[in-house]
Amino acid sequence: MASPIQKPTRRPHAKTRTGCRVCKSRKVKCDETRPSCRNCVRRGISCDFDVSSQPVASGPGTHSNSSNVGHTPGSQIASPASALSHQPSPTDWFNTLDLELLHHFTTSTCFTFSTEPMIRNFWRVNVPRMGFTYSYVLKAILSLSALHLARFKPGRRDSLIEQAMVHHNASSSMALPVLNDLTPEDSVPILFFSMLTSYIAFGSPKEPGNLLVITNGVMPQWLLLFRGMRSVVELNGDAIHSVMSLGFIFDSGKQMNDIWPDIVPPEHEGLKELEASIRLYVKDPQKLDELSYAIDALKRSFAFFQSSSITDDQRVRGVFMWLFKARDGFTSLLKEHDNEALSVLAFFCVLLKRLDHNWWIEGWGVHLVARIYAVLDDGYRLWIQWPIEEIGWVPN
Repeated sequence: MASPIQKPTRRPHAKTRTGCRVCKSRKVKCDETRPSCRNCVRRGISCDFDVSSQPVASGPGTHSNSSNVGHTPGSQIASPASALSHQPSPTDWFNTLDLELLHHFTTSTCFTFSTEPMIRNFWRVNVPRMGFTYSYVLKAILSLSALHLARFKPGRRDSLIEQAMVHHNASSSMALPVLNDLTPEDSVPILFFSMLTSYIAFGSPKEPGNLLVITNGVMPQWLLLFRGMRSVVELNGDAIHSVMSLGFIFDSGKQMNDIWPDIVPPEHEGLKELEASIRLYVKDPQKLDELSYAIDALKRSFAFFQSSSITDDQRVRGVFMWLFKARDGFTSLLKEHDNEALSVLAFFCVLLKRLDHNWWIEGWGVHLVARIYAVLDDGYRLWIQWPIEEIGWVPN
């Protein structure tokens, strides 16, 4: 009689002392998947394992960095002494998916940002190496790689996108304290974190709940991220340019910035008509100046598509120079859903559509012009007829 009653007393699934702290605090069973249990992955939070409660292996633990490099996540779990000596916290551990994502980044994703061999190699070798020192860079790499891989793995698409968001959230939470107290030493990794985060914002699913800054809004997250990146460069330009190995990365952008004022854009009928309408209806001199400056910069960006001698990389830079050149006053007008400013942004959608061959930009021209059309007053919808026709979008 005692034995059936005693079985439940053997209830110590408190053998699960090795479960993560989050599951313990929620009093739910932890599956102990490392480095993030499924409960934490589903909730999109950082999983913190209580490794201190794990028994330390009595066998000879390898403490040198070189002996740990080749270890798999499985071998680290089997030998906690070795893992603890090499890793400051269990959240730094890689699981098999993370290794797959890092491999995918270095063999595929890194080649999609540029056609120039030196820049490709920098993204392939130097940026992951930077990630081994700065965790927020590494997490951003894994997030972007997951988004890219999801395009080729339809059966795993949802789980890969979920993993991308987990890594993105972790990366952002790690980088935020650094951004709030930015030093010259951190300026380069933060710049690459900003670049990776911009790619992530572009490459994420285009769903209103995910990508728009405010509900039913039209202001894309990447536009604000580009503005933030500009601030990092402006405030820490000397520190960034003093890193000799980065010279070739920024040379082409610097050259474009130097020639930008001297570009004489050809006549653009669509923009000419928009500018005439704005001058007719906008009476506030300061607002008119902001809009005119944005249109003038947009004409220069369009000029990069007029010549067959311009490379794809130069076209991408020419398009995104507009985001760097547009003034803060224009960005404020967009945040306020100003009809005239949104009409100017609709013309920028044509340039995005022409860059559709880049996986991270694909679909943004159509998506954004549809959002703009939805929030514009009826009379202003006629102002964006040229971009709508040029993109080939049909309003519902």
